[in-house]
Amino acid sequence: MKVELINDVLVVQLPARLDAVGVASIEEQLAMAVANHRGKVLADMSQVTFVASLALRMLLTTLKAVQPLGGDVRLVGLQPPIAEIFRKSRFDTFFQIYSDRTTALAAYTAPSG
Repeated sequence: MKVELINDVLVVQLPARLDAVGVASIEEQLAMAVANHRGKVLADMSQVTFVASLALRMLLTTLKAVQPLGGDVRLVGLQPPIAEIFRKSRFDTFFQIYSDRTTALAAYTAPSG
């Protein structure tokens, strides 16, 4: 998992396989990075080719951790099969999803309303 700060957005590059092993390898690191940042998080899923229910739980837990702090978690780069999982599980209603990183980062700086 690669983590970088772009302006005030914590960008997290998630690994290709978010199965039990993949989630276990990053969950603690992700939680610590998000807790230390306390704000806007962009999960780059462009490399993700497999997502298990544990990964959905991890993302939702991350979202719930930052919302009380005024932050949120947005997703970018979902491959079509992964996007379909998010749609079928209705997880697409919890997250704002963008096709590419540039658009997602721009949306964070765009005036709301």
